[in-house]
Amino acid sequence: MGLLALVLWWASNLDTDKAHQKDYGLLREVATVPSTTAARFVEQRLHDVGVAATTVPTEDGERLRVLVFPADQETAVRTLLKD
Repeated sequence: MGLLALVLWWASNLDTDKAHQKDYGLLREVATVPSTTAARFVEQRLHDVGVAATTVPTEDGERLRVLVFPADQETAVRTLLKD
């Protein structure tokens, strides 16, 4: 009975939101933008400083996430905060 209670407690504490999110491997989010125009602007700004970026839709499909590799994350964030 104790083992069943432990399993049920563990299962109830799982983060089900993370289970439904898409995994983009090593890529890290540096910005969330409302439109493709904004995403292109951010990508171009990052490209100008040598940071490769890609854009994917958010889970709700209403915005876009700008992603970069971990090695470029600090540079990307600093660049975007300057603007």
